[in-house]
Amino acid sequence: MTVPVPKKKPALIAAASLVVLALFASGYCWWNTDLLGAESFCGGRLDRGDAQAALDSAGRLSQVRVQGDAQHAEFACTLQRTSRFIGGDEQRVTLGTADEQGAFPFTTSVWKDPGSRSYFTSGVTGAVSPGGGYVVLPKACWSKVGGLQGSQVVRAGDGGVAAVTATVEKGSADQPGLARLLTRAARQVAEKAGCATPALAAAPALAAPSAAHTTDVRNVCGVPGLALPKSVILVGRAEPDTEQVNHGSPRTWACDLHMAGPAKASVSFAATSDTSIVQAATSGTGTMRNLPDHHGVAGPDQAVLHCGGGDTYFAAHWSSTYEGALLDSVSHSAAAYTQAKNATFQNFLDATADAHRCPRVTLP
Repeated sequence: MTVPVPKKKPALIAAASLVVLALFASGYCWWNTDLLGAESFCGGRLDRGDAQAALDSAGRLSQVRVQGDAQHAEFACTLQRTSRFIGGDEQRVTLGTADEQGAFPFTTSVWKDPGSRSYFTSGVTGAVSPGGGYVVLPKACWSKVGGLQGSQVVRAGDGGVAAVTATVEKGSADQPGLARLLTRAARQVAEKAGCATPALAAAPALAAPSAAHTTDVRNVCGVPGLALPKSVILVGRAEPDTEQVNHGSPRTWACDLHMAGPAKASVSFAATSDTSIVQAATSGTGTMRNLPDHHGVAGPDQAVLHCGGGDTYFAAHWSSTYEGALLDSVSHSAAAYTQAKNATFQNFLDATADAHRCPRVTLP
């Protein structure tokens, strides 16, 4: 009599399949969730919940690099979220302390399009956009906190403004989440430097910009009577087209005017009574000059006026493409170029003076 031999092959296949499924599930969870992931990042400055809120797509959150002693205020840190198997978009953001100069959110090409930002309304000076954001640290921090260059802490000195900034390098961040992440980082920095204020402990609230819309050339940026001088309207190259305005913040108003034409030009206008920005604009020596009758100070494309509701900062910022096209239009005459830009800024001040209860001034 022949004894039948048990058939083990189906059982082995089933066991192997379970192992494969377990490995796949483990790999899936590792690459696409934060299961068993780090609880904090950037030397303990940021917790996982804040980072998750800013980088809110599918994938695993990780720290790419961190610089700066955990005991010191200055730091730089890059976070990213990556996924496998499900095709999620990769996100990457770099945060850190920075030394800026003057009213940097409205005067440098690094911080473009102020009209498209969402501004903090909860007492902290800051803003976020799809490309990043900033928080200006309390003034008591400006002489205590610097930026990092390699392992070296660098302070800008006279006129320097301490801030925590974020740059989105891949994908886009959730703006409310990024605001919370920046605020938490700023609070940690200020506490380490001994210059924290209660405002940094509050949850940030944001004023979002309006949708882009067609420009009324007689009331640019929705400001009654604001029109561009003919000298800066370059027919066929740079003509008023669309604009985006943020007028939801009680302290800050900003507008981006985009021009139609091959020059791909734009110019932005801003007005803010935010104390930190006013102080930043007037810190250091700079290029500001006193205006007659003690009405304030002014420099190229910016001014601080003594207005009824307090000192108010005004600025115009031109894209490099607009500046290049304008120079070409005046055959590279420095005098004509400066006159055209000054006339534009003068029109802006004239049109907004009454709304801000500011004195009428003539630029030097």
